[in-house]
Amino acid sequence: MAKNKNGLKKTGTTHFGIQRKIVANMTAESWETIPHVTYNYEPDVTEFMIEYKRLNENCAPEDKVTLNTLMLKIIVEGLKADPAMNAYINFDRKLVRGEIHTFEDINISMPMVLPNGEMMTINLHNFESKTLDQMVDYIADVNRRVKNTDLNEVMFDVSLDNTLTALKQGKIKQTIYRLIGSKTGKHKVKTLSGKAKKAYEAIPETDRLTKHDIEQGTITVSNIGSTYRQQRGATCLLEIVPPQVCAIALGAVQDKPVVIVNEAGEKEIAIRQVMPLCIAFDHRALDFGEIVPFIKKLDEIFEEPEIIHTWRDGGTDDLDMEEIKIERQEREAKFAESKEREKLRKEAEEKAKKAEREAQKKLQKAEKAKREAERLKKEAEKAEKEAEEKAKREAERAEKEAEEKAKKEAERLKKEAEKAEKEAEEKAKREAEKLRKEAEKAKKEAEEKAKKEAERAKKEAEKAEKEAEKEEKIRRDIEKAEEEARKAEAEAQEAARLAEEAKKNAEEI
Repeated sequence: MAKNKNGLKKTGTTHFGIQRKIVANMTAESWETIPHVTYNYEPDVTEFMIEYKRLNENCAPEDKVTLNTLMLKIIVEGLKADPAMNAYINFDRKLVRGEIHTFEDINISMPMVLPNGEMMTINLHNFESKTLDQMVDYIADVNRRVKNTDLNEVMFDVSLDNTLTALKQGKIKQTIYRLIGSKTGKHKVKTLSGKAKKAYEAIPETDRLTKHDIEQGTITVSNIGSTYRQQRGATCLLEIVPPQVCAIALGAVQDKPVVIVNEAGEKEIAIRQVMPLCIAFDHRALDFGEIVPFIKKLDEIFEEPEIIHTWRDGGTDDLDMEEIKIERQEREAKFAESKEREKLRKEAEEKAKKAEREAQKKLQKAEKAKREAERLKKEAEKAEKEAEEKAKREAERAEKEAEEKAKKEAERLKKEAEKAEKEAEEKAKREAEKLRKEAEKAKKEAEEKAKKEAERAKKEAEKAEKEAEKEEKIRRDIEKAEEEARKAEAEAQEAARLAEEAKKNAEEI
């Protein structure tokens, strides 16, 4: 399988045919030159669809009006009320000059799917003066002639006519490019020739389509809804074909919630049928206010849809129209009654549901209270257990702390006792040493004193001996001195004994 320069695998290549070339050129010019504005219009077509079904009652299949044809007629009526939308524009941007040409003729360019699956835009001429039946016949004749038409031939005639027109306008470069693009290489447009061309041209123009049937209309209408009726979307943007100033896309009828006003004047939501229409217009030619008359006309038709019966050949007399109108009003009244019944039923259901919800709420509240009580009970049990565990842990901790404290206090007291004992021992030792020193000092002093006294007494005795006359006195003095010496010696011995006892006491401590 061949690959392109990006490495992608191609499944095939199709060169533009003349139909695709024309469409591509036309749409490219549209988006290059036209400033588009779009508006999505979504009318309520519930009553309209009922009248549409009534419109085809008792009709032969070939006489039935399709929804597409009926919508074309409605659009024509809207364009009659708003001619500004049925126009061409001629604008020179360089000189900033422009012209808008409105037309009485309403020629609708409508894309149609051909039997071979290809698309062709057909010009439905002069629909402004046709009844519904005439429109049905016209479209049926187009479908008949399509079967005898060679698409390439008729497209080539239109393309050639456009090329010659461009040449007359002095667009020589464009003409040359178109000729090269359509007559050379792989992109060459293949048309009939020889006997085949003569045989085709021998078909009367009344039996085949011509360039007159596909030339430019005054407005383009595309029925997007017919391509897939189950669609649930809407067209939001479509191209305007120059020099037209407007294009319209029809969507499929869809069920949607719509705000309506009931008989009591109250707003409520109802399921209604809605047909989305996309209106695109050239902002150079139109402002939104200039499409309002078109929308208002369509609103009138959808609000009183019985008018569609007057659009058929022969129309509908006033008596029939009055009956149709009365039937619609009765139908709307029945619909209003059914809505009221539905409203009462819904209110009863809502009350029942409300009562059920209240009961459910109370039940849930009781269950919640029960669950809450269970939860509180479990939490209380848990709290009690945790309190017991905590108290136990606190007691163990306090006991352990008391033991540690008592142990520390005992150690502290032991250390203080040891310290006091040591200090007492040191003090007693110092006191004993002091007393010993004092005893030694007293002994020494006593010995010195006694020695001095003895020497003095000796001296006095010697003196007494020398003094005969004082012998008795000296003897007495000597005896006294000896007595005092003995007394001092006794005192010295007593001091020595006390020092010895103090020493022993110190050693015992």
